[in-house]
Amino acid sequence: MSNTVYQVSNRSGVKAKKLRRDGIVPGVVYGREFKDSIPLEMSLSEANKLLKENTKTSIVKLEGLEKAVTAIVKEVQRNGATFLPEHIDFQAISLREVISVTVPLLILGEESLTHRRLQFQPNVQELILKGPAEDLPEKLEIDVTGLNFEDKVHLSALSIPEGIEVEAEEDVLLGVVLSAQMAEVDEDAEEPAEDSAEPKVIGEEE
Repeated sequence: MSNTVYQVSNRSGVKAKKLRRDGIVPGVVYGREFKDSIPLEMSLSEANKLLKENTKTSIVKLEGLEKAVTAIVKEVQRNGATFLPEHIDFQAISLREVISVTVPLLILGEESLTHRRLQFQPNVQELILKGPAEDLPEKLEIDVTGLNFEDKVHLSALSIPEGIEVEAEEDVLLGVVLSAQMAEVDEDAEEPAEDSAEPKVIGEEE
């Protein structure tokens, strides 16, 4: 996990709409060490840098409050038109605190399938992991290099760090290898029902 420092300041009391017009992103930090959540603000450039450089499991340091805070980004609200961040929630943590985070799955070796006119079709794009904050990986990798047509990848194929718990069924299906033509047909097919339109996040509540 990264441990990068970003500059914030206490909320000035100016309304959020005006802050955004002035290139400032409002936010809040909360956690066990705080009795109440603490409102804060940071420059848009700093906010964009933070969100570009980190994932949902990255540990960051916030400086500029009464004391430095170690935290993870818990939620980001973005403008629907510009996609710029409009509000950021931080969760203050200790490095040994046990937390749950959503971790993306990174597919490796897809070029070897492409050469054979095959394609890996994911069933799951993210997993929810639980463990000490400093031990949580920023991503999990699936290597599909040596897979063949109709080979399936289950959770048991992943390398999960010791002491980390996956909030999922014991051996959930993560994806399957299809022919490129079958994958194209699947993508062009009619949109499925809303509750199955996107690959799942395992562990997420219904």
